[in-house]
Amino acid sequence: MTAIPQKEMVTGSIRYQPGEEVPNVGTKLFALRNQCTECNACEVACALVHSQDGMVNPQMARLRIDHAPEKSSRTNPLGIGFVAEICHHCGNPPPCADVCPTDAFYYDPVTRAAVIEQDNCIQCMECVPGCPFDVVFVAPKGELLKCDLCGGDPVCVKACATRPEMVNEGKQYVRLPVLFFEAQQEFNRLSKQIPEAQDEIGLMQAMLERGEISSSA
Repeated sequence: MTAIPQKEMVTGSIRYQPGEEVPNVGTKLFALRNQCTECNACEVACALVHSQDGMVNPQMARLRIDHAPEKSSRTNPLGIGFVAEICHHCGNPPPCADVCPTDAFYYDPVTRAAVIEQDNCIQCMECVPGCPFDVVFVAPKGELLKCDLCGGDPVCVKACATRPEMVNEGKQYVRLPVLFFEAQQEFNRLSKQIPEAQDEIGLMQAMLERGEISSSA
């Protein structure tokens, strides 16, 4: 058993026999690297939904926001750029599962995502260097953490602070969301969209237009 039991947000489990063809993940997480503001809401939401005891520890999240200007397609004048480090859900079986000596991986029957079975994991760490994208994370007490796509409804995507519905109506910004849960082809289309410009009208004016306050004039 692990020191801190992990809560996997999956809908069941499938195990494949050696030589069987494992279907690939069709809908994955994608990120726009030039939009992240490092609000860390995705990390907090991920840590919370996977918590067994309701405590929030961002070190238990299965994605991380990294200050990595060399990876970002756009940085600010100070050279600051943030990147969402997320699981790519490689073709099945993924490299992390391939190197596991205890076969401590199973597959979600809905998403086909490879998930770590914590009770079978011996924390040998082979999957950490086995991941080509460095997105199998090690928790403070040695638990191995990998994205399980929340069983098909990733909470990080819904929590992303750059989503248009998250922005204060009186403080509009020209931006697209950072995180997406889409098929590759659909993400390619969305990522090419030009954000619709919206004027900053000010909170007071927005409240006036909604009838929430009245003018003293």
